[in-house]
Amino acid sequence: MTSFNKRVFEMLVRVLVFSKTYPQFFAKGSPAGMLIDEVESIMQKWSAHQTSQTTGEGDGKISTGDRAAAREALKSQLDAVGRTAKGLKLGQFWMSRDRSDRSLVEMAELFASRAEPLKQAFIDSHLPVDFIDRLRAAAQNLGKTITDQVSTQNTRIAATLALDQTRKEAFAALDALDPMMENLLRNDLPTLGIWQKARFIERTSRSKRAEPDSTAAGPPVSPPNNAEAASTPT
Repeated sequence: MTSFNKRVFEMLVRVLVFSKTYPQFFAKGSPAGMLIDEVESIMQKWSAHQTSQTTGEGDGKISTGDRAAAREALKSQLDAVGRTAKGLKLGQFWMSRDRSDRSLVEMAELFASRAEPLKQAFIDSHLPVDFIDRLRAAAQNLGKTITDQVSTQNTRIAATLALDQTRKEAFAALDALDPMMENLLRNDLPTLGIWQKARFIERTSRSKRAEPDSTAAGPPVSPPNNAEAASTPT
């Protein structure tokens, strides 16, 4: 959750606590009561979207790690086939300069298809008997991690957009509720102050850079001029 969303969420919690503390202002079916019910419903949606976003962030870290491991495993398979092909003077197994993950998957399929008719020569050079199957499996695994990561990113983006929309809905409900509370509490300033404090969204504190105290050190001293120093009697 972003810092701003966290502060908005905390404000909504305070508003709901206020409504429970002063239920007389939020009678069921009254305009204020319906608006506070809307805020409560928004909070439930907010919590669901926040859970989805947090889960997506966690899954994103896992999928990133899985993709990195799958990438290294496929590179190792490709390097083994490429080195062996070089030793066998087979020029059709050259490695592309494009080392993106999708390029590696395509390269693995190309190597596998080209190695099929030459399989025994590779095996005689001490590659595993199932080296082609291993190569294709590694390519499929990397391809799956690419798809999984994109799916995770989409889930996280959708949750973030849903949170933004939910925050707008909350502000709209509170914008309608604020003047009602101002009117209801115009003769009850202490309670009005409590409402206003509940509605307040704190600003983030920014630490100011420490500036040197110009009064502590006195005026700057200029270095002596060489010509003046030379003319000064000893």
